[in-house]
Amino acid sequence: MRNRSTTDRGRGRIAATASVPLALAIALIVTAARPADAFDLFGVHLWGEKAEPEDLSAESRPYSVAVTVTGGESDVDKAVREASALASGVDGRPPPSSAAFLAKARGDYARIVAGLRNLGRYGPEIAIEVQGRRVEDIPLDATLPRPVPVTIRVTPGPRFTFGRITLENRPPLDAAALDDPRLVTPERAGLIEGETARADAVLAAERALVDGWRRLGHPKAKATERHLVAHHDRSTLDVALGVDPGPEARFGPVRVSGTELMDPDFVAARAGIPEGERWDPMAVKRAEKRLRKLDVFSSTRLVEDEAVAPDGTLGLEAKVAERPLHVFGFGASYSTVDGAGLEGWWQHRNLFGHGDRLRFDARVSGIDTTDPRDLTWKGGVSFLRPGVFTPMTDLTAALEASREVLDPYTQETIRARIGLAHEFAPELTAKVAANVEVDRVEDGWGRRDLTLISLPAEVLWDHTDDALAPTEGFRVKGAAEPFHEFRLGASGAILRIDTSAYVPLDADRRFVLAGRAALASIVGADADRMPADRLFFAGGGSSVRGFAYRSLGPRNAAGSVVGGLSLVEASLEMRMKVTDTIGVVPFVDMGAAGRNASPNFDEAPRFGAGVGLRYHTGLGAIRFDVATPIAPKPGDPKFALYIGLGESF
Repeated sequence: MRNRSTTDRGRGRIAATASVPLALAIALIVTAARPADAFDLFGVHLWGEKAEPEDLSAESRPYSVAVTVTGGESDVDKAVREASALASGVDGRPPPSSAAFLAKARGDYARIVAGLRNLGRYGPEIAIEVQGRRVEDIPLDATLPRPVPVTIRVTPGPRFTFGRITLENRPPLDAAALDDPRLVTPERAGLIEGETARADAVLAAERALVDGWRRLGHPKAKATERHLVAHHDRSTLDVALGVDPGPEARFGPVRVSGTELMDPDFVAARAGIPEGERWDPMAVKRAEKRLRKLDVFSSTRLVEDEAVAPDGTLGLEAKVAERPLHVFGFGASYSTVDGAGLEGWWQHRNLFGHGDRLRFDARVSGIDTTDPRDLTWKGGVSFLRPGVFTPMTDLTAALEASREVLDPYTQETIRARIGLAHEFAPELTAKVAANVEVDRVEDGWGRRDLTLISLPAEVLWDHTDDALAPTEGFRVKGAAEPFHEFRLGASGAILRIDTSAYVPLDADRRFVLAGRAALASIVGADADRMPADRLFFAGGGSSVRGFAYRSLGPRNAAGSVVGGLSLVEASLEMRMKVTDTIGVVPFVDMGAAGRNASPNFDEAPRFGAGVGLRYHTGLGAIRFDVATPIAPKPGDPKFALYIGLGESF
């Protein structure tokens, strides 16, 4: 075994593990090339004079805005400024003409009224003026100064509360449905006598009535005429809402349109709509999700027929658009531990018309090393066949070869695997596979050649609200891999359970407390008879941050880190959104890998703590974490930087 610690620490002593994707590096280079007197990162102005938007023409009308709200209530002032297109858009491109400016200004009346109604203010007085003249009195062809001085004065009036509330044809939901906290009811929407008469609460309550009937199998339910009566003498709002439930319906057949190479019958079966059963809008959402997971379509919509058929069924049309057949990608990285790296992949999305995927992957790191033996690489081919045996069962097969060079060990592997994955329910999935591999390992136990067969299996119960950025719920994953090693004659099982939970601390879910815990054990075999990558180590961006990847574990008699037979890990994060795109995440991690199958902390747990920055995109969060070991020991890094895509767990 070769120990790369000296070389790695010589390349970078303070950042034990820092990986910068090529795309990020390019983004930073492009950003840095901008003028030195102004700097913006991810849309946030950091320093320097902010450039003014370029005028479209000499006829354009830049303007300034002064907003005055009587009463000084911060929520009212904020609502007015956010609702006003003039106030919220003052730093953007100016209107191209005086007529365009006046149209924008006149439209602000309705926008501000709507914003105030969401605060229960139904009697506001609003004046929008230019040099003392109301904008509605200024002719569209008038000549206005540049910039146009705008004054917005708002007297919001008293706060209204809900008075008499009448709900006609309320859906008769059962107790089980009403106990579900995810179900929106008129009361949960805020439509309660004496509460602030928010306009959005009225609309949400109306949607709740319609959705309740749809949940009961009435897909054509619709709201009837809405009656609102404002009593200005006592500042109350009476509300009368009703719904026409329409006929009850059962699922009819699914038609498919837009396919080119995909088999329409397979698409309809994959949707999993239970034809003949009572209509359920959640079943429609789950069907759309299943079709999107095929990764074949650029767009997927299930559109219900216009009317319920005489036999009581309502059909659906799956409208899809196929993506290009072939797709490829590549990337680059740099790490003070692994050096420079490259990776690439090529994929065929649809081999046989059932969304069959053939994919080739290759990855190499440490390419800046002078010794080819220090290269870490992996290459392989995989195949996925959706919908075998049942529409919800997928077949997977993979063949790969790899070489992994880490401080604790070096391992070369050739592995073949074939398995099945099945969706029992939207929240419950399971996988099972047969695995055969040949390994050559060099670590603290010496050098050994191994031949191993195993049956890895896992069950995942995902009860979170979002797969990429959960804010509520929990996940539990249990895994078991019975195995037999032929050359040294070891048999046993690898057992692991991972849990995570997410608790929102405010109504807008901008503050989320997230925690995870993991417990694992290898029973029936000694560590020196196992492949090193199956043994347990701690450390790294998904384990104990502040330490290098797989750098923590029990030590042998010579003092070298070796893999353990047990693992205990835990993390706690406070995820805070500063803006809609920027988040800050302080965290603390703990982990310990032990030499015995039962965790007994013969190796004291190690702790790391730090703070992270999140930049939220439509593809998930870009994650920057900086962490440092707590109670560091000689040889530990001073701190570590981790860059990745998605939340840490």
